Amino acid sequence: MPILPPLKTVATGASTRILRMSKKLNAKDLESYKALLTQLRREVSGDISDLEADAFSTDGERLSVDNPADIGSESFAQEFSLELLQRDEVTLGEIDEALGRVKAGTFGACEGCAEAIPKVRLNAVPHARFCVNCQRKTERHR
Repeated sequence: MPILPPLKTVATGASTRILRMSKKLNAKDLESYKALLTQLRREVSGDISDLEADAFSTDGERLSVDNPADIGSESFAQEFSLELLQRDEVTLGEIDEALGRVKAGTFGACEGCAEAIPKVRLNAVPHARFCVNCQRKTERHR
């Protein structure tokens, strides 16, 4: 069971919230996240290559011009691949930005509140720009 950092109580209006204090990332942590981001970048880049091949190739043997259902299925598969490709390209951009933050020394700091992003979140989403609370606020305002 991991040892959790100490709790910090914060008063916010009528309620009091208990926040888990996050330690600033040390050089070992940063190197670990850099390696994780680099590996994730390789995986997403490979996915992009595969999706591009699927989305932009036409396999004449798979299509039957006599059967409109085949054409519809192929069209759906191509559209689905294009949507996944777009999502992965966005993720790749976010990973590149995170690697830039590692290099700049700002990785792990929330861009919304400037507090440290908890390691639990960075382990789940290593390219995260916001802590969970700021991410929720950002998503609500879209």
